[in-house]
Amino acid sequence: MHPIRFEAVRLRDDHGVVHAFHHLPGDEVAVSRNWPGLYDDWPDGRTPFSEWAVNNNNAEEVAVYVGLLWRLSAGLARYAIPAYYRDDAARALGREPVLVDWEYEVDAEETTAEARDNGFVPGRSAVRIRPEPTAWEVENAGRAGLFPLETPRDLVCALRAVVFDASSEVTVFAVPPGPERFARLAAALRGPVRPSLRDVLGDDGILLDLTIGSDLGTYDSLLVASRTDLRERLAALAADCDRRVDSYEQGLDRLRTVPDFLRAMPDLAGVRLDVP
Repeated sequence: MHPIRFEAVRLRDDHGVVHAFHHLPGDEVAVSRNWPGLYDDWPDGRTPFSEWAVNNNNAEEVAVYVGLLWRLSAGLARYAIPAYYRDDAARALGREPVLVDWEYEVDAEETTAEARDNGFVPGRSAVRIRPEPTAWEVENAGRAGLFPLETPRDLVCALRAVVFDASSEVTVFAVPPGPERFARLAAALRGPVRPSLRDVLGDDGILLDLTIGSDLGTYDSLLVASRTDLRERLAALAADCDRRVDSYEQGLDRLRTVPDFLRAMPDLAGVRLDVP
């Protein structure tokens, strides 16, 4: 087990202070002992990847990230931008996104909080080659997609849609529930002028960016940003994650089959996939 720690940074702009917290594990991801079955052939049906976006490259730490992100945003409505693979995410989630002009970007090849955080950048989405793209796909290649997330399973679906590149990224905006607050969020992510975190989050929102490094030279990270200082809440959640990882690693020898593994994942993550 490698403890989860967040580095605190205060970002100041014309509207005041935004508190940012970075978890940068480098090569020492939270789960240091992995289930050997991740390297075996899996039977058809429910698998570590189908259920948790876990494989033998991006292993059980992904479930830890999903649970931490979901629990930190409890009580808020969650909306995600899966980077680049907007249309794949739409198919995986079974719903169409709201199109927006800006998305958040973290550079998975950088190793420091300052270098990784690129802030808001123009949105973009992949355009397929075959079959030939539709006129709508070509016209909207420069826009990202904002999707509502109802359960942790939705977050996993968004991850599965983007995780095949050298690195992958899903940014979640957590805001108070209600159509008016969502409309404010979507409006802040549209238009010709690059938004600030204050524009997007207001006084009551949280940005949670999960970046997964898959190739050598790319690294995982969690970024949390809010006008509210979430230091104590993050520390408590991180400590709980550490306890869950330690318990999981101690029980690894009892996991014989894929169903055994899947039964262990909710306790590791601290969430159940289909519970809001």
